[in-house]
Parts: sequence; structure tokens; C-alpha cells
Amino acid sequence: MRLTARSLLFSILALVASAALAQAPRSVLLDELTWTEVRDAVRAGTTTVIIPIGGTEQSGPDVALGKHNARVKVLARRIAESLGDALVAPVVAYVPEGNLAPPSSHMRFPGTITVPRAAFVATLESAARSLEIHGFRNVVFLGDHGGYQRDLMRVAARLNAAWAHSGARAFAPPEYYAASSRGYAAILRARGYSDEEIGTHAGLADTSLLLAVAPEMVRLERLRGGPKPGPTEGVYGGDPRRASAELGRLGVEQIVASTVAALRRDMAAQAAPTVPGMPPVVDPANLYSETGAGRLSPAARKALPRVYVPDLRSSDVYVIDPTSYKVVDRFMVGMGPQHVVPAWDLKTLWVTNNASRSPEGSLTPIDPMTGKPGPAIAVDDPYNMYFTADGREAIVVAEAFARLDFRDPHTMALHSRLQAPECKGINHGDFSIDGRYAIFTCEFGGGRLAKIDMVKRRVAGYLRLGENAMPQDVRVSPDGKLFYVADMAAGGVHLIDGDRFEKVGFIATGVGPHGLYPSRDGTKLYVANRGSPNMHEARPHGPGSISVIDFATRKVVADWPIPGGGSPDMGNVSADGKTLWLSGRFDDVVYAIDTATGAVKSIPVGKEPHGLTVWPQPGRYSLGHTGNMR
Repeated sequence: MRLTARSLLFSILALVASAALAQAPRSVLLDELTWTEVRDAVRAGTTTVIIPIGGTEQSGPDVALGKHNARVKVLARRIAESLGDALVAPVVAYVPEGNLAPPSSHMRFPGTITVPRAAFVATLESAARSLEIHGFRNVVFLGDHGGYQRDLMRVAARLNAAWAHSGARAFAPPEYYAASSRGYAAILRARGYSDEEIGTHAGLADTSLLLAVAPEMVRLERLRGGPKPGPTEGVYGGDPRRASAELGRLGVEQIVASTVAALRRDMAAQAAPTVPGMPPVVDPANLYSETGAGRLSPAARKALPRVYVPDLRSSDVYVIDPTSYKVVDRFMVGMGPQHVVPAWDLKTLWVTNNASRSPEGSLTPIDPMTGKPGPAIAVDDPYNMYFTADGREAIVVAEAFARLDFRDPHTMALHSRLQAPECKGINHGDFSIDGRYAIFTCEFGGGRLAKIDMVKRRVAGYLRLGENAMPQDVRVSPDGKLFYVADMAAGGVHLIDGDRFEKVGFIATGVGPHGLYPSRDGTKLYVANRGSPNMHEARPHGPGSISVIDFATRKVVADWPIPGGGSPDMGNVSADGKTLWLSGRFDDVVYAIDTATGAVKSIPVGKEPHGLTVWPQPGRYSLGHTGNMR
């Protein structure tokens, strides 16, 4: 049968049309897809789902009740499209908006709908669990309303606890709401708008954002010609009359960019494998991200701001008020206290009373809420102390015995011991980014490092740094790729590739490098140069100094000598990052060093101060020493 040209063209068009009908247009909106399309998307790698949460509430006389619902749907779609592997669930439109009887908050205005908080939380949790069952690995809660932000974080935390071994994770990125409120307000201020106009609810900011995503929901003509609305009309602290889509688009771009960046960071962190029980690495590019200035955990936030100074030869602890730079307390502890060590859970500070390698070793607990010591616990030779990455065990560094003792982190009952016979003078250490291994320094007998497999609990190997090396403190780089090892005899810091366990570089610093402390922003490393290359040459007023290494360039970018000479040794950085506190080991003082200028204040203390700690410090948990925070 022969087809005419016209018939052939018709047939081709029909086939194209039928193929187009058979393939639904691509959408990131879950409720626009069939169940088979969702199944296929998950199988193809679309394993992130966003649950947008809005609310049905009044927003003044000129903005529709569904403002949050419309806004969060558009923004969630934009965010999903930017991520490239995400879908968007239907908007949760029913949220807590106030009491029913008597009506409170937004419920005083007709059209607002409220639900009990427990019902709201249960809805979110059930929705997330449903999506996890269907194969989604990342469930993201995006809340457009300020009233339930804490609920989202609690739900995410509860889900993460339940999903600890499933591979699924819940996220409630605070950056989304922060960008739509504080971040967007900052943009508007930069353009000359005042806070009185920007407002907090239904003002210039709120209305402009809605005009950018759903202009039909704003009664613009009436808004422009009417008087300034106030609280009785549901507008709080703002004036929406100059709102515009142009201004709103600035906010939309800010919200989308901030949220996408935060989610990519957080999801990448979850992708970084860690040992079981270890808190997730939030930012693989900066494992110190959660120790930034002021980021105090609830466990540490109410602690007395103090600097605790263990004095080796006077066997006491001096307590300094960091605001007045004055000694406000002093108490005796066990023999030869070496370091003050924050516990993994941040609830106790432990003084390691080394007892000069005698059988009288002990640990003295300090309550950071009161600053007072408790009864000492007898343990063998506690020169230093660390904690496993999951917090389940304390690691007492028994230096004289070349041994690590694994103990209960609260009672200090002995669990097991690990000998490191070729690590004479084992003393300081740090952990890999995933918690799989630690590298400890061996101060005596040839200057080695010991790599400890923390999973199999064995010595994985030794690395010799040099015939006369005297390695001291250790710190891992922010990206987890290198370990910085202070060498008191070599006058600098070795760079060690931890995974390969090889030396890859060296940075000269000063005389007698000893303590290493990262800055609160994770960009710099402070090196305390003690002023003597070994203990035998130690003396007061030596050529002590602080070297500042830039992590990015691996170069010394500043040198701060101690005026008149000194012996900076061990310590840490204040919670705000502005002060580096170090003991003056052979000068019987403590130094408070301005991290912006290098200016030094000196405070007299007891005899031979050593591993002091400043408390509280930012971070989620402590791996030990004088505050190896993560």
C-alpha cells in the first residue's frame, strides 16, 4: 500500500504526539508524578526529598492567607532543581498558629487555621518515615514560618536517632529561615530600607518575597493607596506599601543559594564515612566547623568562664577569671598535675595527676558549673587523656609504660590496655577525620610517631621522624588530610599524611615548638614555641614565641615573641577566638595573647604551669587533651 506525502506526514505527527503523551513532562513535584515515576526516579539516584512546611495564617489585610504555602512551594522547587537529585513533597499547610479557646496569636484573625503541636510533629515524622520506606535517603524539612523551627530540628534529631543504622538522614537546615529573615533583612538594609519598614511579619520583606513568587496573592492596588497597616490589621513592625517583586527576587536568590549550599555541605558530611557512634562530620572541608567562635553546646553554655591552670611542681590548680585576668581560686590536686582535659560530653574537666611516674597517679574531676573539684580517682600514670570518637571510652595516656589505657569515661574503670612498646614517652595525639585511627607522638627514644588503629585496637605502625626528634603536640588539618606534629628539637612542625603514614613536609617555626591550637575559624594554627629545644636547657625568659601558620598555604604568616622572653607551652583558644591562653612553663605565669595583634598579658600562677584549659569552649564534643574540640 502506498502512502501519500500528506498521509505520511500525518502518521509521523501522530507518532510524535503519542510519544509525548506517553512521557509525562519532567517535574520535581511529587504529587505531579505517578508512583512508577517516583520509583524510577529513586532507582536512578533521586534520593533526596524536600518536605516544605508553610501555614495558613493572616498576613495583614492585603496578603492572602496562603502566603507561606505559596512561598515555600516555589522556593522548595527552586532548591530541588538546583540540587538536581531531589523531589518536593506536598506542602504541609496546617501548622500550630495559636490556641483555639480562647483564640490567641494569629487565630484572632478570621481564616487562620491551627493544629495542636503534637499533631503537627506526628504528621512530619510520619511523612518522613513514609518517604524513607520508599527509598529516599535524605529527607529535608524546609519551614517557612518562624513559630515551628525548633519542632523541625527536634523531629530531624528523633528521626536521625531512629535511622542511625539505616543510611537515611533527616535535615532541618536553619539557613533556610535565617536567609528569609535575618539574611534578607540585611540585604534590604544595604539598599537603604529601615527596620521599621522591613518589619517582622507582613511588612516590606514578607510582602516583597510573595510578590516575587505569587504576585496574584497580594492586593497590590489597595496596598499602594491605603494607609500604613499596623498590629490591629496583623502587620507587625513594618510597612509593606513600598514592597516590590524586584526586591523580593533579591531575597529569593539569597534563600535558594544559602539553602542549597547548606544542604550540599551537610549531605556531603553525611556521605563521609565515620566509625559507628561518632557524631557526623558536618563539613568535610573543615572538621573544626562546629568549634567556631561562640558555638557553645547546651552542655557547656552555662559553665563558669574560667581558665584552669595545673601547676606541675606545686600540685595545685589555679583558676583565672578570663575577663578580669585575675586568679579567683586555687585548690590542691594529686601529685604532678599535667593537663586539664574536657570530657567527651563536656560535663566534666579532668586533671591528670601524673605523680612523676610513681604509683600515686590520679584523676581529679572539676565541675565546670561551679569550678570546684571532686574526689580524685586513682589510675596509673595519667600523663594525658583522650576519648574515643564515639565517646564510649576515655584513653588514659600512661607515658611511663608506653601504654594507652581504655577506661569508662565516667567512672574511669579499666576496660583494656594497648601497649606501644616502640613509642617511648607516648604523650600527645589526634584523630583522623573519620575516627578510624589516631596518631600519637613518642617524645623519647628516637622521635617516632605511633599510628593506632582505633577500630581493631592495635598499633598499625611506627614512623621515625629523625634521630634527635622530640615530637610533642599533634593536630589534624581542617580537611583531615594532614597531621601537624610539633618537634621541639627540630624547631618546627612536621607535616604527616595520616592515611599513608608518611612525612610530606616541614615548616620551621621557632625554638622548641610544643603546643598546637587551631583558630576558631579553622584557618590558622597557633604554634607555641617554648623557647628551649629540650627539657635540659629549659630556663625562664627564654626565646619563647608564637608562630601562626596559615592552613591553606602552610606558611608562617606571623611571629609573636613573648616580651622579655618566656616559655609558652600548652593551653587553648577562648570561646570567642580573641585570646590564646598558654602556660608559661618555666616562668610560672600564664599568657593571654591577643590573636589579632599578638599582644601579651602575663598572670602569675603556681610552680611550672603546664596543660591549662580555657572553659567553656565551642564544639559538640571533646576528644581530650586541653580541648581537642569537634
